[in-house]
Order: sequence, then C-alpha cells, then structure tokens
Amino acid sequence: MNFLQRTPFFRLLLPLMVGIVLYQYAELFHWSLRALFGLSLILVLLSLAIRVPKRQFQFRWLFGCGIFLFLLLMGYGLSALHEKADVFTHLHTKGIYRVELSSAPIEKANSYLCRVDVLTFFDSSWKPARGQAVLYDQKDKDAAKLLFGDRLLVGTEFMPPEKSLNPDAFDYAAYLKRQGIGATSYIPSGTWQVTDRNTSFSIRREADRCRNYLLDVYRKFNICGDEFAVLAALTLGYTDDLQPDLRASYSTTGAMHILSVSGMHVGVIYVVMAFMLGFLNKSQRQRIFKALFIMAFLWMYAFVTGLSPAVIRATLMFSFVALATCFERKSQIYNTIFMSMFLMLLYNPNFLFDVGFQLSYSAVLSILFFQPIVDKIYKPTNKLSHFVWEIFSVSIAAQLGTTPFTLYYFQQFPNYFLLTNFIAIPLSSLVIYLAIALLSVSFIPYFSVAVAFALKWSLWLLNFVIVTIQNLPHSVSHISFDIKQTIVIFLAIFCLSGYYFTKRFTPLFVGLLSVLMACIFSLQVNYHTLTSKRMIVYAGRKNTHVNFIDRNKNYVYSTDSAEMERIAKTFWQNQKLERPEFIQNTNWFQDGFAYYEGSRILILTEEFLARKITSFPLEVDYLIIGNRLKPKMEQLLDCIHPRKVIVDKSISNWYTESIKQTCKNRQIAFYSVAEQGAYVLNIKD
Repeated sequence: MNFLQRTPFFRLLLPLMVGIVLYQYAELFHWSLRALFGLSLILVLLSLAIRVPKRQFQFRWLFGCGIFLFLLLMGYGLSALHEKADVFTHLHTKGIYRVELSSAPIEKANSYLCRVDVLTFFDSSWKPARGQAVLYDQKDKDAAKLLFGDRLLVGTEFMPPEKSLNPDAFDYAAYLKRQGIGATSYIPSGTWQVTDRNTSFSIRREADRCRNYLLDVYRKFNICGDEFAVLAALTLGYTDDLQPDLRASYSTTGAMHILSVSGMHVGVIYVVMAFMLGFLNKSQRQRIFKALFIMAFLWMYAFVTGLSPAVIRATLMFSFVALATCFERKSQIYNTIFMSMFLMLLYNPNFLFDVGFQLSYSAVLSILFFQPIVDKIYKPTNKLSHFVWEIFSVSIAAQLGTTPFTLYYFQQFPNYFLLTNFIAIPLSSLVIYLAIALLSVSFIPYFSVAVAFALKWSLWLLNFVIVTIQNLPHSVSHISFDIKQTIVIFLAIFCLSGYYFTKRFTPLFVGLLSVLMACIFSLQVNYHTLTSKRMIVYAGRKNTHVNFIDRNKNYVYSTDSAEMERIAKTFWQNQKLERPEFIQNTNWFQDGFAYYEGSRILILTEEFLARKITSFPLEVDYLIIGNRLKPKMEQLLDCIHPRKVIVDKSISNWYTESIKQTCKNRQIAFYSVAEQGAYVLNIKD
C-alpha cells in the first residue's frame, strides 16, 4: 500500500484545505457553486450506478473526483458561514454598549487589551447586538482590576480593524478577522463602568483562575523580573510579562518554541508519559488504558495553562496520537494526525491560517518522518551520546519542517539553533521539573524555599545562556521567503523525501525542479531590486517616513527612526535592500527639499512657510505633508505649486478632508496615505 492508501484522511484533508484557501482569494458566484455541487453529486451517483466489477475499477476516479469536489465546496461553504457568524452588527455607531470580557485582560505599554463579546446596544432603548471586539482600556487602577467575565457599560464607537497600509506589513485586520474579531475601540478612563459579572459556570474562567493561583505561588517565593516572565511562559503559557528584548533574544537564538506553550510542551509531556507508562504495552486493554491516562493528563495540563487555543489544538492532536498508538501502527499515527487537522478545520476553517497551527503540525509531521532517517546516520555507544544524538536528530527533523514557515513569517534563521537546543532543552526541562516540585511542596517550610532558590538560579542560567548565544557573531541570518518560494520549497521537501523511499525518477525530477523554481523566484526579486528606483511614503502613526530606493541603496527621511525600522524592516528584507541610511542633508536632499531622479519633492514637516508670500511660487512635483501639521492650504498653495499633494497618516482625518477639498478646487492631484495606503512612486530610468 502507498502513502495515500494508508492515510485516507490526507485525501479528505487536501480538498478541504483547497476550498478554505479558495474562499480567501476568490469569490465564486452562487450559480457556479450550485453547478459544482451538482457535478459532484452526479459523479458520485454515476460511480455507484456502475455494477460491473471491471467497470467499477476502471471508473473508480469518478467517485474520487466527486468527493474531492464535495469537500472543496464544504471548505468554501464553512469559511463563508464562519465569516457570516462573526459579523459585527454595529460598526461606526457611537453609543452605549454592554459588553462582557471573554478573556483575561492583557497588559500593554499604555493600555489593557480586553477581548469582549458585545451583548446589547442602547439607542433610545436596549437592543440586541452581536459580535466580538478588542477594547484598549486606558491604563489606570480601575482597568487593572478587570477580570474574565466582567460586564461593562462602555460609551464608544466601534471601528473596523485598521487594514495593512504599508508594503509587506503584518495585516492586523486579517489576523483579527480570522480570530472572529470584527471591531476595535480605545476606551479612555471614565468612559466605562463595571455593572456585574457573569457568574455562570465557565470552564475557561475556572482554568484562568487556576493559572492565576499558580502564578501567585511563583510570586510568593519572590521569583520576579525576567526569571518570572520566562517561568510563567515556560510552564503556564503566560507571556504578558515577557519584555521585547528578552522575547527577541529567544527568537534570534531559535529558542522561542520554549516560551510558547503549545506543540512542543504538550509533545514533551506526551513523550515523558508514554515512557513512564511503557510497561503498559502487554495487551490491547493495557494500551487503551495507557492512552486514556495520557489523554487525561494532557487535558489537565491544558486546563492549568488557561486553555489557550494553541494548547487546545496541540492537546487534541496528541490525544489522537495517543489513540493511534493503541494499534501500534506508524501509518495509523499519520492518519490520526491528519484526522485531527480535518476535524479542527471543520470546527474553525480559519485555523488553517494560524501560524501556531502551521508550525505545530509541520514540526510534528517532520519529527515523525525525518527523525528516524537522521537517527540512522549514527549509532550511539553509551547513554550520554544517545541523549545528545536524540536532541540533535529531533532538532534537525523539526527544523526541516518548520524552516520554510519561519523564513516566510519571521525572515530570519537562527544559525546556532543546534547549540541552543543542546543547552536550552535540558535547562528548560530542569526548570519544568523544579517548577512542578515547587508547586507540589509550596506549603512545606524551608524545603520549598530551597527548591525556589534552585529554580531561580536555573532560570537565571537559562536566560544568561540564551543572551550569550544571541551575542555570538552571526547568530542569525536574515533570509526572507515570499509565498511562492515557501510553496515550492515545501514541494521540494515533499518530493525529495518521496524519492528517498521510492527511488523513482518523477519525485526526484519534481523536487529538483522545485528547488530551481525557488532559485528563479529569488533571482527575480534581486533583478527587480537592482533595476528599480522608488519613492515610498509610509503610513506612520504620528510621524512622517519617506523612503528613497536607488536599486539596492536605501535612503530614509524620518521623524522617528525607531518607528520607521519597525514598519519597514520586513519590506527591506524581502526586497533585499541594504541597511537604511537615515539622511539629513546631502547633495540631493536639503531641509526637506529633494531632487530625486528628475522629480522635485518637498517634505513639509514644519510650519516654516506660515504667513509667507512669494512673487514666484516654488514649482514642485510632489508636496508631502506630515508630522501632524495643520497648514493653511490656501496660503501654502500660493507659495508652492505642486503637481500632486500627498498627505501622510499623521494628519487627522478631518484636516485631510479639508486639504483634499482645497486640492480639488485648485485641480491638484491628491493622495491620502491613511485612505489608500503607502504611496509608492516607481521611477523609470
């Protein structure tokens, strides 16, 4: 039997995923959906109508094509239904809302992020409302007391999440949409009040309380700062206290998976439990008991970590794996993993676009497939070398499956990931064991203090090692993949792996062709970069950012370099540009005036033209207005005659409209970055 025959759920999963992706990028007419459904039904009925065995075998493809079409339409339809169910009913409507916190508030720099369910809306009378939203409550002592299940009266206007306005920027609106969230709002102090609490039983609320109790145990033993942040993230999935620099250190060294309680942590627990209960393999009844016990322990761990979506997905996946091992068939494990994916996508099709979902499944499948291959390369002769080789083989296997995703989403590759895993995995395991010991003996005087002392020093050592590895030369390579490269690299991995087992020419040819295509796509980007000249006006929150790109040279004018780096870094890496050179005055740029590739550009960030007149207006091609200015446009346009006015996002909406109207009256081309996204001027040689 080949792979497809041994894994029927893979054949069911593939068309379902195609339908889900199709819904995101193409809109099918109702008549075409009905026609495709009718075609799928006809194909299935035709295959069932054939009674002659020989003919049944010849036309077996009819049934397969019919089911493929049906599942594709199911994925498309489920995505449509899910999006319709998440519609927010009162966008752009200012008033009083009654909302309920559906998760614990998350502390940010200047606010508390609260995910809420909207219950009712007041418009002369209370009316039902529907939808999920994110509230940003201004940070104060009252906001700090908010809890899961609190019900609030809020005076606000809910707005749709802001779409991505900058090239290659993270699409926060699409992310929230796939989380079922249809609106956002900022809530200043004094514009809300707590009315009551939802006291009905909620397993999520009880899980949250359990996690908070365990976090208080850590705090009681004076574990604080970065040590507390890592311990809380490592053992309980609580990441609110992780500082950006510490998070960056773990990400750069390839140890971020340690701080994300999801597939790896649940997998470790699964492996440890399976090893400890290895004696229960003598009969089918013992294996079933072992699987049920492991599943119960996994779900208990998911409960104490707050039942986050990532942990729930990982726990469900390994629960199916535990059941599959009852039959002692490796192929059954693959099929069970695909079954868990199939069921989760039936529940929520948007899981397919979740980064954690993609990384968890790619890591697990890669470890199952590649780890035995890597393991055969070397046979350890003692327990220590066996332990080291196990870490090595698992790390290599997991990296093979997840690297295309990490290069696509994060544009970096940790060069010392093997060194990190050799040190961090044993240390993090020690931290987990000490944390369990501390929680178990926290009521015992003196002994618990000694355990807490050992735990704090283990955490300090773990952080020290991670930061040290980060500071090694060339600790990270900045490599970016676009979606086309990611797809063909995965195709290459899949086909070359198939060739390893089958030794057939076709998978080898397709695999090598995929590698060639990935190289061609990379050369395309390099060619475009080396032959293009562009000016880009970015969408900054309160600042002005203008990017002059001369082939791979990268010149930047910015009123906030830190924000500029943050919003444009991904684009620069994807376009393979050099590090930015922040310009002040050069031979072609002086105090906001630029003469760039034949275009005359004025970047207005100061009121230096206020109350000035001129007999000969300055002729420019592009006038860029930013830095939250409010110039008197009539007077300004008497001094400057631009062909086009570009207003960046730092200018308020009402003033942007005023400038737009003035430009319309004077027949001047106008562009609003806040409405239309970053302005990109492609300059031809």
